[in-house]
Amino acid sequence: MKFFIEKNKDAGHRVTINIPKIIVNNAIFRELIKISKKTNMNGFRKGKIPIKVVQKKYGETIYYDVFKELMQKFFYEFIQKEKIKIIGLPKYYMSSNLDKEKEFFEYSVNYELYPQFEIKDIENIKVTKINTNITEHDIKKKIEEYQIKNNVWHIVNQPIKSYDRVTINYNIYEKNKKINKFNRENIIFIVSDNQLLSLLNHKIINHLTNDIIFLKVKLHPYHPEKELQNKEITFKIKIIKIEKRLLLESDEIRKKEIFTQKDHENIKYNLKNQINQIIQNNLEKQIIEEIVKKNPILLPPLLLKEEKETLYKQLQQQYKENNNLLEKKYYIDIKLKAKKRLYNKIILEKVISDNQYFKNEKNIENIIKNITLDYEREMKIHDLYNNKSVKNIIKNIALQKQALHWLIERVSIIKKNWTFDQFIKHKWENDEEFFA
Repeated sequence: MKFFIEKNKDAGHRVTINIPKIIVNNAIFRELIKISKKTNMNGFRKGKIPIKVVQKKYGETIYYDVFKELMQKFFYEFIQKEKIKIIGLPKYYMSSNLDKEKEFFEYSVNYELYPQFEIKDIENIKVTKINTNITEHDIKKKIEEYQIKNNVWHIVNQPIKSYDRVTINYNIYEKNKKINKFNRENIIFIVSDNQLLSLLNHKIINHLTNDIIFLKVKLHPYHPEKELQNKEITFKIKIIKIEKRLLLESDEIRKKEIFTQKDHENIKYNLKNQINQIIQNNLEKQIIEEIVKKNPILLPPLLLKEEKETLYKQLQQQYKENNNLLEKKYYIDIKLKAKKRLYNKIILEKVISDNQYFKNEKNIENIIKNITLDYEREMKIHDLYNNKSVKNIIKNIALQKQALHWLIERVSIIKKNWTFDQFIKHKWENDEEFFA
């Protein structure tokens, strides 16, 4: 098998591979015979369908499937022969020059090499771990919040305060020119408890019904609304309605909803799980950032581009569902987020590879058990365990947990004790970088 390697600045690494036509033709013929024996076709007995008839009906599909399989097979033969480690998904390209006189089929593969780096000086990395104790008083407060959410809202003519419910309309302007297609009406949210821009939550405080406020923001190059990418726009926001909660007397609350001991335990369990997950994510984030500071990683350009495109597609899908330009998730710096995701992936994979971690059936089983506990509806463990795609995802999660545990054991951890109230009030979203 002939391999021709080249390095392209924009496309990463590229190899051109020639597959002898006899290998392709034999593979196609074997597949045609297999299908002719298994397929039912009117006018022919099973297993007696002529090859030419099968080829006429299924030829294109068979050729595509066979060639796809051969392209993957010989590319992986190439990387094993060259002893190279690739990262990301390779991209396959058929040659446009289909010379019938040639004795081989030609195709190319673009791929990226795994970045070369070492995890050094990890013992000198210092990170902060938050410890939070949930008291009975904290649980009681959460129960009260849940009950209050079921209360009635009533319209007021008072200045807006945190946790009021507000209804707004907005228009968009670019260079003082109104863009009517982005007008939105009757957007309802609770002040200081929403997923909208922080600037809006700050600016709307103390305003009254019919007041108009302006917000100026810069949209990033990957904003899901293509027409607005890289532009500076101004929101003209009109306050339509202000509502406050109509608090019920405690006796009425108890009549309205009675919480059992089981409800109490469920709330406590869910709170602990959520807090532990946030703490773990924050710890992982700090460790990865410190490793990259001490051991710079040169990200392959093609890989970074693909990661940005993946995040962009996700953002586009979310935008289709609500079309609300005030959502803060549309202002996250996608390039920076893509870099952080790749750093995380590359570092954890290196730890897994260097320590030769392999899937541990017990770890996989424990993760599946936790998943079933987190679902309200009943789930059978063996159903998840026997689902190959789910099991592969869980296998990767288990390996990443092993790698993260390895890192945590080696860094220096400074513990901080927070109250539950401190933990809740901390602006965890500030840990994400926003473009505007």
